[in-house]
Amino acid sequence: MNQYSNFPILSQETLTTLCGVIAETSKGLTKKELSVKLGQCGIFQVDDGNRNINNGYSYNFGLNKRDWLYNCFINELNTNRTMERIYAFIENALNPVNYTDITKRDQYKYLLEETNKILLLNGLKIQNNGKIKKEQRAETLDEVDKRVNSLQQKLHQRAIHSEVTKYCIKDYLREDYYDAVFEASKGLAQRVREITGLTEDGNGLFQKAFATNDPYLFMNTLTTQSEKSEHNGLSELLQAIFHLVRNPAAHTPKINWKTDEVKALDILTVISLAHKYLDECNKMPNK
Repeated sequence: MNQYSNFPILSQETLTTLCGVIAETSKGLTKKELSVKLGQCGIFQVDDGNRNINNGYSYNFGLNKRDWLYNCFINELNTNRTMERIYAFIENALNPVNYTDITKRDQYKYLLEETNKILLLNGLKIQNNGKIKKEQRAETLDEVDKRVNSLQQKLHQRAIHSEVTKYCIKDYLREDYYDAVFEASKGLAQRVREITGLTEDGNGLFQKAFATNDPYLFMNTLTTQSEKSEHNGLSELLQAIFHLVRNPAAHTPKINWKTDEVKALDILTVISLAHKYLDECNKMPNK
């Protein structure tokens, strides 16, 4: 019994999508790399559609590499009635030794994540060591994202508050950091409005909600200087987030607002901290 004997036969739709990832135009393997790995796994390389005319002219009607790879897979499956060599090819393509060069890390991340999104829907997963194993089958795309997406995992590692992800998770997962941090910052004001019943926005909202003499929200007894400092500090933190994130994003064209994943994560972490402080706040009884 070989190591792939209890793995499922993948559908044509699954194989098509898989080839679209592995042979993706810019992030996938090159035609030469695909050819080498097919040969290493003993998969016959079918005609790719190239045609040479013997009158001195050459015409190329070749298939794109995604369709060519799919045809190789289908021919293998039809000929040998087994996925064994196809699974071996996937492991070969995702072998981490092929991506030790730092310039290839993004390509490896792309191939590993996108391949696993497909495999999880079939009850499989390719591990970081490049080996495929059986895994609990994912039933929905949301479940796939939670189990595979590295961006989702980074949010989890930082224990980002649910009130942050509620407003920005879709933007963040599609790497739209502008909208992610913008929506998350607006979510702070919305939460304060929901707790207090106030209708203001921005600094006016936070200053009124946390006014020292007549607050709408409190997180301590406000009797000592330290407690008052903590109370004012939360108000100032909320205002600072609006000054640094919400206001610039609101007044800067999206195309000119530059940030990266690391900065976006840092911003979302600060917003998450503010929400965790809001968890400790209560509305004044007389408000």
